[in-house]
Amino acid sequence: MKKGNKGGLIAVAAVLIVALLGWNIYLSYRLNLIGNSNTTTTNTVVNKTVSEIKNTFTDVVDKTQDKVVVVYNYRGETLQGSGSGVVYKADGRNLTIVTNHHVVDGSRTLKVKFANGEIFEAKLVGSDEYSDLAVLTVTVDFDLAAFTLGDSSLTSVGEQVLALGSPLGEEYQGSVTAGIISGKDRLIPVDLNNDGTADWEMVVLQTDAAINPGNSGGALVNLAGELIGIPSSKIQSSNGTSVEGMGFAIPVNEVIPIVTQLIETGEVTRPTIGINAVSLDDLTTFQKQSNGISSDQTGLYISSVVTGGPAQKAGIQAKDIIVKFDGNAVVSFKDFRRQLYQKQVGDKVNVVILRDGKEVSVEVTLA
Repeated sequence: MKKGNKGGLIAVAAVLIVALLGWNIYLSYRLNLIGNSNTTTTNTVVNKTVSEIKNTFTDVVDKTQDKVVVVYNYRGETLQGSGSGVVYKADGRNLTIVTNHHVVDGSRTLKVKFANGEIFEAKLVGSDEYSDLAVLTVTVDFDLAAFTLGDSSLTSVGEQVLALGSPLGEEYQGSVTAGIISGKDRLIPVDLNNDGTADWEMVVLQTDAAINPGNSGGALVNLAGELIGIPSSKIQSSNGTSVEGMGFAIPVNEVIPIVTQLIETGEVTRPTIGINAVSLDDLTTFQKQSNGISSDQTGLYISSVVTGGPAQKAGIQAKDIIVKFDGNAVVSFKDFRRQLYQKQVGDKVNVVILRDGKEVSVEVTLA
């Protein structure tokens, strides 16, 4: 190889190396610009989203927080407990407060504390154990608007909601928790007489917004600031420990007719059919065999009928088994009672009974 040719090759190689280094530097610069641009865009989107949520939640709280109160339950001079309540109606400075039945149960004196710190004695208008609702009235010396009522049937699973109340007492008055609607039209068993057996079922909205003792009677609101439910309970596991993320509220569409009756008459009138009965599932194997009832039969066993009552007038007899009520299968007594209490006094319903192994259909006018 000639010396001149070798020098030329070295020069070409040096030029290529410099060119490659320059290209790498350019690519690194461009990639860094793109990375910074993406980060800026992402941060802008995140910040905007957080700001919108913050503004929505705070706006709702600003509109609703003063409409949620603390309700004190006194027996004599002794404070027995407290819960929450909502301003349901406002007629000038005469306010109608809705809370839970169990918040006011057994009270002799009731007091209401408002968001401004003022406390007034309240009067119990009426209370209903089955729906766990109660109505109070109180006259105040300041102006306060009532909640706007929403339509709980229009709520959607996944919809964002806020729960407002006083969990664990007045020390945490005005607490707000956020969550979503986790389920609609849930049926949860309720033990009304604390005998360990569920004897009623409540229709509720399920939410993962934190609901704790003291929240009962407060407000579940949508992002329009409308009242869509009254928090009533928190589900518990079989060993009595709380289950996280499963709270329940009475839908406002269930609240309105009950509260209307309480305001108008002080009580809730429910229809009767005039029977004493027990779920077949509650009978022993011996009791079923001695009455000729198959082990897999479901329904309501009638132990006696009320003389002159709706059932007797329709021809229903003791030892009949109710298997259908108004077209719906009857599985248990609490299921039957829930269906019955959806009716009104004077309604005519079709009842299918099992007698001597044959189904008989009768029409009953509820009293």
